[in-house]
Amino acid sequence: MRVRGSLALGWLSAVTLLTAAGFEQADGEAATAPARVEMARGAKVTFSTVRGEKVVHSQRARLLSLAVERGETPTPYLPVGAFRAKFEATVTLPARDRMNFRIDGRGKVKLVVNGKLALEGRLRGRGPIETEKAMRLKKGANEVQLEFESAARGDGELRVFWSGYDFGFEPIAPELLSYDAADAAVVAGEEQRRGHALFVERRCARCHAYEGQLLAKSAYEELDRAGPDLRQVASRAKVGWLAKWMRDPHAVRPEATMPKISLSDAEANDVAVYLGQLGESPAKMTFVDEQREAGAVRFRELGCVACHTRTDEQPEDAALGDRIRLAFVAEKWHGSALMSYLQEPRAHYSDVRMPNLNVSAEDAENLAAYLLAEQRDLPVPSGDAASGRSLVQKNGCVVCHAFDDDVPAASSTATPYSQLQPARGCLAEEPAGAAPQLNLTADDRAALRAFLPHAADAPFRTSPMDYIARHMTAERCVACHAVDGQQSTWAQLAERWSEDAPLPPEQDPGAQGLPSLTWVGSKLQPSWIRDFVTGKLPSPRPWLTARMPKFERHGAAITDGLVREQGYGAKDEPILAGKANLAMHGQRLLAQGSGFGCVQCHAIGSQKATQVFEREGIDLLVARGRLRHEYYTRWLADPTRLDPDARMPKYADDKGKTAFTDVLGGDAAGQFESIWQYLGDRARR
Repeated sequence: MRVRGSLALGWLSAVTLLTAAGFEQADGEAATAPARVEMARGAKVTFSTVRGEKVVHSQRARLLSLAVERGETPTPYLPVGAFRAKFEATVTLPARDRMNFRIDGRGKVKLVVNGKLALEGRLRGRGPIETEKAMRLKKGANEVQLEFESAARGDGELRVFWSGYDFGFEPIAPELLSYDAADAAVVAGEEQRRGHALFVERRCARCHAYEGQLLAKSAYEELDRAGPDLRQVASRAKVGWLAKWMRDPHAVRPEATMPKISLSDAEANDVAVYLGQLGESPAKMTFVDEQREAGAVRFRELGCVACHTRTDEQPEDAALGDRIRLAFVAEKWHGSALMSYLQEPRAHYSDVRMPNLNVSAEDAENLAAYLLAEQRDLPVPSGDAASGRSLVQKNGCVVCHAFDDDVPAASSTATPYSQLQPARGCLAEEPAGAAPQLNLTADDRAALRAFLPHAADAPFRTSPMDYIARHMTAERCVACHAVDGQQSTWAQLAERWSEDAPLPPEQDPGAQGLPSLTWVGSKLQPSWIRDFVTGKLPSPRPWLTARMPKFERHGAAITDGLVREQGYGAKDEPILAGKANLAMHGQRLLAQGSGFGCVQCHAIGSQKATQVFEREGIDLLVARGRLRHEYYTRWLADPTRLDPDARMPKYADDKGKTAFTDVLGGDAAGQFESIWQYLGDRARR
């Protein structure tokens, strides 16, 4: 099989379909009948300890790569220290091919393909090992086993690449990897991971005390997460809505993490009346139609639709992407408070799920006008504030929420973590008595029960790869970004809505060019990712109307996870001095006429783009500072191979030559390196 650049996308699509369908065919002249096997995307990885008590844990991996720094673990189910990892995956090809393999990193490795040893050795961080000649891969399923052993202190890096007839070394795309979806060990491991996510999300450790362990000492301080500060709650939420919320939070928002407390309607009213005294209710705001219309447009342009339904959508429309309906907003919020919340969601709730989108004051007012277009004031309840205060104390609300000093801590607490019985209390099929009702499904309860035996240790172990596996879902990254060949929620919605009428480019993530997250950890320098996701850097894509959220509280943890799962450590690649004999060609190759014409669409520092087509590209000095060299090289060789939606043309032919034969003999790799060296020199000035 020869996978030429123009056919690469079609080849990958065909392979993805074969993998998803679970087709397995033997190599040979006559194809055997396809056998249906339920496959899941990714690879099975099994981690085990090297010394001490034998601990084994299996789970799903996105890629054939990993990185663990000293003091970290590859999974929170293993203690810190030396470990082994065994990856098992099926790589499905639509035709026979020959591939070379390369492994880079630090640690002991062994790669077996279809039962044959491909590579084996010890990596010391000084360069990769490669196969001496291409290996034959068969049509259909090819079985890959990859073994890795870390250094004695548990640190190591692993990155696997392959190359074909007309493409250079690159990681094996996650769309090509699959494993048996029914594998019992992986199913169990993923259930524990989901239980871990629920344990954190539902603030279980806040009520079920850890004896002798501080929640703030948990990894990423996840167990120390709290609920909203209620000391000024009446300045934000309406009293009638508070009564409705206290009766049953899940009737208002099914996805709410707040448990339903055992309160009568009268007691719920008492609590609401008490909360209604905490803060001053602001004057009612009025909005005009122009603001509502502008807010409706900005709701689409900013990408709010990726996580939330529009006000004119039906409840069933929320199913795609599990989006959150906002029907309750008009009952809950005072107008001025909603505006403030949209500008700074964490002001009264440091662990809120809503991210900071850097919304301007004008946008905040228009969005509030749109969301509150049909303001509804629920009846103000009558009740006893003193009784409500007592109920707040009795039910231990101060465990999760901040109150003034007039509400002391509850005299009794829930069952300590160490004494929990998985079939009782919150996790009972039908919680009874004073047990909070968490609106858990049967699968939720099973996941939490699977995690509980590990809850004493796992939350206190630093595992960036596990963190990002959980938080790609928790932070709804796939709402706006494609990952592993899967469209984002927003892109799917845009396709659906454009069937009726074409969407304006500002409301179409495809037209805007929102980047995929598939390779982000191996694409960008760690420090740049960290500064960007924490909001310290502006977007390198100023044309976007969508906003990248600021994750001030845990952006560093997100960065570590993105980088580690792709096999890289915490340090940036240094910008080394360029080679004069190469850098001298870079400026010419960037120019229009004498080179590739990059300056037409890209600025270079203060030098503006000269002739932008459709939209401006990223400033090349910014690109030089944020990209890894390996990714840059692959990108220049064939942009659409990495991103099928890329506007960037391919300048090299299948023989690695460009049209500019008077520079380095037309050698594409040398010319691209010249540009890299030149931009590196400019970046250091």
